[in-house]
Amino acid sequence: MSERHLRQSPATKTMPHLIRSTILLLAICWFSQPATAQTAAAIEANVKRLASAEFAGRASKTAGHQRAADLISTLFREAGLKLLSGAEPKVAALIEGKTRKDEFVIVGAHFDGFGGEFAGAMDNAAGVAVMIEVARQLAKTPPQRSVLFIAFDGGEQNNAGAKRYAERPLVPLDKTVAAINLSGFGGGFGDHLHESLFVIGAEFSPQLSAAVTKHKRSEAWLAMLGDDMTQFAGAEHLRIKLGQLPTLNITNGIHYAYHSKADVPGRINFPALEKHVATLSKLVAEIANTPKIERAAQPSYDADETAEWHRLLTALRENVLKTSANAAAQSQIDDVLLELRRFKGRAISEPKAREAVILRAASLCFYIANPNGVEYNSLLIDARNYEQKGDRTQAIASYQKLLKLIETEYRGDDQTVADIRARIAKLSTK
Repeated sequence: MSERHLRQSPATKTMPHLIRSTILLLAICWFSQPATAQTAAAIEANVKRLASAEFAGRASKTAGHQRAADLISTLFREAGLKLLSGAEPKVAALIEGKTRKDEFVIVGAHFDGFGGEFAGAMDNAAGVAVMIEVARQLAKTPPQRSVLFIAFDGGEQNNAGAKRYAERPLVPLDKTVAAINLSGFGGGFGDHLHESLFVIGAEFSPQLSAAVTKHKRSEAWLAMLGDDMTQFAGAEHLRIKLGQLPTLNITNGIHYAYHSKADVPGRINFPALEKHVATLSKLVAEIANTPKIERAAQPSYDADETAEWHRLLTALRENVLKTSANAAAQSQIDDVLLELRRFKGRAISEPKAREAVILRAASLCFYIANPNGVEYNSLLIDARNYEQKGDRTQAIASYQKLLKLIETEYRGDDQTVADIRARIAKLSTK
């Protein structure tokens, strides 16, 4: 067939039209997808990228950390937000309110990690990815107040970035009506209760409590827990320090893989994150549209808190590791479950009662029923028992196992590592 004949072929005459039509059809299919499908795809893509070798674990003041900051800035800009400049925080973006532009709600998530082989997928690449998609949803229909989205630095350094922000805020703190911190998404408590969001601290603001209550049974399951339980979780996970601002700390749960090399994207439940974005978008909009938000002098705890702890501990009780340490833990969980059932349907406000029931439940959750806690604490208890008995050989062996666990799998703070090494050295020289 000649070149001239080929150019004049009816089939080939229609090829450009077919190509254009195909491209148009593909575009229509993409943009006509449900928003949730696009959201899920974006979350997964961003988590996998932030947790990839490209960013080398996002440790503060590293090249990978800066590349992560640049990516988050680009994603905020693509979502339709206005970037704010400043040395701290590294990344901040704004949605201007419709009628109360000079009042602000902060939504924050730390984006730094430990660096190296610590990918930090659930802690806190997923929290950042969720925050970006919440921002994207709100940008489509801005609320009455302005919303400031912040990717905080120094989350793994005892919230150093949030503390620096409190000292040098981008917007006046007296014009900031509430703050929401997002940390720990995609895993749940030990791989369970994926669709639950645990809201900590709502008891100090009647308006925030009302906003959460309104959306309790949304796409995700919202459970309000008292801020006093954060003493067992640590500040890095659940708290930002912004003076007396009404603050919500929201998490999907403290997972045993946190601060370990096991915190990788493959462990994340991405469909659950999709639901979290939908619920959080409504909640942030609700708060940003609430006429007046106050911080109460005295907490008013949610009546469902006891039922939520019962639900959480029951899930953990049914799925705890079958170890000797957990054999005792199961009995303790049963005791607390019995106490929780006594209070079901009413709030526990009295400090001694909270310590005996709520805080005991939190302690079990974080230190016993959590697999990481079981393994770590079991080794630590063994080492201390052997040391007290004067069995130096077994004590040293247990401390060495504990040190190996920290160095090869779980991220321990420098002081803990130094203390263990000091114990080993002391026992070895006796």
